Amino acid sequence: MSYPKKILILSITLLSACTSIPKYDENKTLDTLIQKPAFNYKINSLPKSIAVYFYQGNEAANLPDEVRGFLANSFFYNSNIDFTPQISLYPMQENECKESKEPDLIIIFNLSQRTKNNLFEKCISSLNKSKSIYVTLNQQDLGYKNVFNASKVADYITLIQAIPSDISRIAIVKSKNNPDLQRYVNLLQSYEKEIVEIIEFDQQISSQDLFSQILLANRSNERKRKLSRRISKTIEGKARIRNDIDAFLLIGNLEEARNLKPALDYIAEKDFSVYFLNDWTSNSTFGKFEKDLEGMLTTGFPIMIPSNIPIIEAGDYRTREFAIGYDTYEILLLKFGAVNLRGYSYDGLSGKIEFT
Repeated sequence: MSYPKKILILSITLLSACTSIPKYDENKTLDTLIQKPAFNYKINSLPKSIAVYFYQGNEAANLPDEVRGFLANSFFYNSNIDFTPQISLYPMQENECKESKEPDLIIIFNLSQRTKNNLFEKCISSLNKSKSIYVTLNQQDLGYKNVFNASKVADYITLIQAIPSDISRIAIVKSKNNPDLQRYVNLLQSYEKEIVEIIEFDQQISSQDLFSQILLANRSNERKRKLSRRISKTIEGKARIRNDIDAFLLIGNLEEARNLKPALDYIAEKDFSVYFLNDWTSNSTFGKFEKDLEGMLTTGFPIMIPSNIPIIEAGDYRTREFAIGYDTYEILLLKFGAVNLRGYSYDGLSGKIEFT
């Protein structure tokens, strides 16, 4: 499996993130993908009190992964440097909007692409924007001084840019209810790619039948049967698939890709180029050996591949949201406690972050 290189750009006035699994050379192992900054932080410049806002719905028993990631990194630094801020959590539930006392810093996790709540939007609109770090999945200017943008947009831009110029005819196979389809189509067309087919899949059809239909694999057998009946003789022949598709773009979650890619390999009589755009509707992570995904180009956070990271992030914590929360804490330390960050970069759980 290949992983395209992508950069997370972080500026002093605007924190914006575009993430994927970075490409690494033969001298750089997975163990070195994630490196915590080595700084002697200005402790007196760091906030003494932090209010963390997030939408929780009615799941009061479980903290969202982004908040878990934030607290996990806080625990790490509590144990390693003399920085123990007072952290207050303000979950927004269906009919409740809590407000904090005036803290030194406000963290707002508004990952509304996953869940949206008008009450939460209204509640955070009154918060102090100049002393906040706003964490979002939407690339837009929201008036906050510091915005950590973890949008998925950069994922599909980098993936589509990685498609070679000699591959021009693309078939899209996607899960249902994907709101970003037109964006993918528009971007592909901007790179002079022709969309040959757009096929939705669900549980009503097997993956092998799906690709048989797309590739017209059964047409040759049907013509052979008709001709055999007409001349009353048995005919031997090899089925042929259509030849107007150069590559496939799979859009879905990791489990679906593990099902689709082997089915395509089985039905096709040639090795198609296959690109996989994870829609992040599940928190599955890449295994050490992904035979079902062999030869496919995809994107993902470094935390989602089997790299050697701090033990607290192991197992159930290897999610996209956890990485966003973890790096948010790292960002506040760098933003308020480091000196002269211009040109500095570090490898976080969500990818490389650079200060300009």
